[in-house]
Amino acid sequence: MTSRAALSSKHMATCMLARHHSSRCVTTLPLSCNPLSRRPRCDRNDRQSSSKRNFFYGPPSSWEEEYEELIARRNKTIVMHPLGHGQHILPGNFVVKKHPKTGAEKKVMLEHALGYFWAFKELSLTDNKPIISNETVIPAAEAETFPTLKELVNLYEEVVDIPDFFTRNNRSKDANSQCTLVAISCKEFGARLLPSWIDPFEMALRGNDEDDADRYEVVRITINEGRVAKLLSPFIVSGTKKRVPTADHYNTLMYYGDAEEMRDILRMHNIYTAYVFLLDGIGRVRWAGSGEGSATEVDSMIKIARNLVQPSSTRVAPRQKQASTPRVGKKVPHN
Repeated sequence: MTSRAALSSKHMATCMLARHHSSRCVTTLPLSCNPLSRRPRCDRNDRQSSSKRNFFYGPPSSWEEEYEELIARRNKTIVMHPLGHGQHILPGNFVVKKHPKTGAEKKVMLEHALGYFWAFKELSLTDNKPIISNETVIPAAEAETFPTLKELVNLYEEVVDIPDFFTRNNRSKDANSQCTLVAISCKEFGARLLPSWIDPFEMALRGNDEDDADRYEVVRITINEGRVAKLLSPFIVSGTKKRVPTADHYNTLMYYGDAEEMRDILRMHNIYTAYVFLLDGIGRVRWAGSGEGSATEVDSMIKIARNLVQPSSTRVAPRQKQASTPRVGKKVPHN
């Protein structure tokens, strides 16, 4: 019994000594080497409130400087509807909200501030027109070039880039040599609104009895964002081919991927409607509209398109009409 008690006492003394040395080692570590001292302890609520303050609040210059360059890239000649939400949207789909009591500003996600169905509400408020049609042509000195988007595929499976595709026939780089109507949709509802602009444009300017019919062009663009859209591309292309005349398959472009930057530049925040733009011979936006074209808007668009193209009698060197449209794209490889 004595030996067992002695052994037990010795074991207890050894454990206490080990704990003593362990505690001393932790407390004597330098501040930079102690992993527990690198980050102050705080509970979960403190961490959440701290992260919110860092993300939403802070000095106004912290986020103003971040978005200054992106906002500067936006097309300043596009007129936003005064009742629409688009005029308040910042790049990245944020809006600024003010605290009702303190007046402090914070940056909030668009869906969190206006609700997940904000786009449908905006269409109701603006009659499907987040962008108001320009009443007159945008002056050449103020006009901005159409933003870049790469690797679009037409219905012949050729890859092209814009705005290079719009100016592929203008070798002289003459701003008055041609006019292009760019019709863009992201959803089926928007695609159904485009014929209200395209059909009158083609009838008035691209008819068989028009002398300058070859100087006007219509380019349809369908933007398909999201991973699922790429997987469904065969079905999307098949449906588009049935809806678009065969003669227009070459000028019908499909895009799969993230186009948020381009949409932000053109103020196409609402993806559920249609957008139309008139471009001059060097790819500058000279007029813009959205939604379903009214008779007044369509007449104004056609008049502006005529003014963008010089009459045949004033040409310096008439261009010979080509037998076939030149190809600028490369064939999409099949796996």
